[in-house]
Amino acid sequence: MKKTPALSDPQEATCSDHGRPLELFCDSCDTLICISCSVHSHKHHEYDLVTEIYSKHCQKLRECLSPVEAKKDVLKKVLSALTEKEGEIRERGEGVLEEIHEMVEEMVGVLRQSERKLTEQARKVIDDKLNVLSEQVKSAETSLRLLEDVGDYVEQSLKTGSPQQVLGSKKQMMEHMSEVTAGINVEELHPKEKADFVLSKNIKSLHDIGDIISGNIGLQQCRVKKIDRITPADRTRSLSISIEAPNSSILSVPLSSIRCSLFGKGDQPIHTTVTTTSTDPGVYRIQCDNSTRGVHIVKVQVYGVQLKNISLVVPFNPCLNNIIPVHTVTKLNHPWGVAISDDDVIITENCGNCVTILDREGQKVKSLGGKGKNGNIKFSSPSGIAITSDKFVLVSDESHKIQKISMDGSRKVSVGKKGSGPLQFNVPDGIAISPLSGQIFIADSNNHRIQVLNPDLTFSHLFGSEGSASGQFQHPRDIAIDSQGLVYVTDYGNHRIQKFSPDGKCLRLFGTKGSFNGQLQYPLCITIDTVATGLVYIGEYGNNRISVFTNEGVFINIIGGRGSNIDQFNYPYGLTFDKNGFLYVCDNCNKRLVIY
Repeated sequence: MKKTPALSDPQEATCSDHGRPLELFCDSCDTLICISCSVHSHKHHEYDLVTEIYSKHCQKLRECLSPVEAKKDVLKKVLSALTEKEGEIRERGEGVLEEIHEMVEEMVGVLRQSERKLTEQARKVIDDKLNVLSEQVKSAETSLRLLEDVGDYVEQSLKTGSPQQVLGSKKQMMEHMSEVTAGINVEELHPKEKADFVLSKNIKSLHDIGDIISGNIGLQQCRVKKIDRITPADRTRSLSISIEAPNSSILSVPLSSIRCSLFGKGDQPIHTTVTTTSTDPGVYRIQCDNSTRGVHIVKVQVYGVQLKNISLVVPFNPCLNNIIPVHTVTKLNHPWGVAISDDDVIITENCGNCVTILDREGQKVKSLGGKGKNGNIKFSSPSGIAITSDKFVLVSDESHKIQKISMDGSRKVSVGKKGSGPLQFNVPDGIAISPLSGQIFIADSNNHRIQVLNPDLTFSHLFGSEGSASGQFQHPRDIAIDSQGLVYVTDYGNHRIQKFSPDGKCLRLFGTKGSFNGQLQYPLCITIDTVATGLVYIGEYGNNRISVFTNEGVFINIIGGRGSNIDQFNYPYGLTFDKNGFLYVCDNCNKRLVIY
C-alpha cells in the first residue's frame, strides 16, 4: 500500500538548480518551477503563476477526495461488520466451549454411573462368592477343631493314662473318633466358588459399557469367534479368536484363565499356545505346530467352563512340508479337471471322454458322457470344469464349446464353436466362476485370451492377446478367482502367473522360467485356498510339482516332484480345495486323484 506523500516545507520552496523562488507551476510536468526553469527546461510547457493556478488544482484535489471518502465509508461499514462478526464468533465459541464442557461432564457422569453399576455388580459377585467361601471356612475350621480336640484327647490319654486306663477307655475313644470323622464330609468343604467372573466390554454405548458375567451359566452362554485366517509361519500356524457374550460384547479375561485345545480325528488334543497383546484386548492368538493339518475343532475353556458353541472347523491345509495323502482314488483315465460340490467330487477324465462323479470317500457314483453312450451328453477330451451356484456343471472340451449339464446327466445348454469371435473358442481349457458376480471366466487357450460369459452363458467381455507383454498370453491354461474377485491365470508358454482385475486390467506378474524355488515351468493349473490361508497353488507341467505362493507372488514352498510315489506327481493337471481345507490334485499320468 502506498503511503501518503509528505508536504514540502514552505521555507524551502526555492529551486534547487537556480536558487530562485518556486513561483510557477508547470502543468505539463505537474511540478513547481522558477522563472529560470521556465526559460530553460520548461520553455514550451504549459505553466502559470502558483497564485493564479492554485484554486483550480485545489478544486481537482477536492474532486479526487470524493471516491476516497466513499471508500472510507465502505471500509468503516466493513470494519463494523468485522467487529460485529468477531463478537458473534467469540460469543458462539464460548457457547461451543461450554457445550463441550457440558457434554464431557455428562459423559463423565454417565461413565461414573456405569463405573458405579459395574462396581456394584462386581462387589456383589465378590461378596456372594466370599460369603459362600466364608461359610465353608467356618465349617472347615469347626471340623478341624473337633478333629484337633479328639486328637489331643487321645494323645493326652496315651501320654498320662496308665495302661489299664487306656485299655479301659479304648473302645469309647475309638467310637468317638469314628463318630467325629464320619460326621465330617471333606468333599463338601472343597471350594464351591471359582474366580470365574469376567468383564464383558461393550463400548458401543456410553450408557452400557459392559457387564459382569459370573458363574458357569453365564460363561456357558458365551461363544468363541474366529476372527481371521490361518497364518502359516516358519514353525507354527496361528489364528486369532475372541470371546463374545450373548450381547456380542467382547470378554476380556486373564490369559491364565484360558485353556484351548485342538482336536483332529484322534482323541488326543494337539498342543497349543495362547497369547495376547496389550494393543488388542479381548483378542487371543492360538498357535500350534506347523505340521498340524486337516479338519480340527477348537475347544476353549475359561475358568474350567467350556464355552457355548465353541466347536470351530479350522482348516489347516498342506501348504508346506512333509505332506502325506489322506486318500487316493486310482484307475482314472487321465483325470484333468476337478471341482467340489457339497457332497460330491467331480472330475473330467480327459482320455475317457467323460465326467465322473465320486462321493467324498472316493467311490464312483456315476459317469456322464463316455463316447456318447450316456444320453445326449458327449465329450471330446473334456478338460476344464466348474460348478455353478445352482449346482450345474460347466465343462470345456476340445470340440471348442462349453456345456452346461445337470448332476443327473442331462445337458441344459451348450455354447461355442471354433473361431476367434465372441462365444467362439479354440481349445478352451480352465473354467472359473467369480464368487462375487457369478461371471464365468474361460481360458481360451489357442486364442491366447480370457473370455468372460455372464451366468446365463451370454457373452460379456474378453481380454488378452498373443504375446509376452503384460496382459498378453501364450496359451493360458487355467484360472482361479479369489474371494475379492481378482483373477489369476496360468500363462503356460510364458512360464508365469498373471493377476487381473475382473475387467482384465493386469495387476501383477510373478514367476520366471526355471526349476529353482519361485520359478515356474509350463504352469498348467491353479487354485487358491480361499478358506484358510489365501495362498496360491500352481501345478507345473515341466517341473511335475505344485508351487505355493502368496497372492502377491511371494514364493512359499513346493510340493512333490516327478514320480509315482505318494508325494510325487506325473503331470498335475487339476487342483482345487474343499471347504475343509483339503487339497485335491488330478495326477494325470499317474491316473489318480490325490487328496491331501
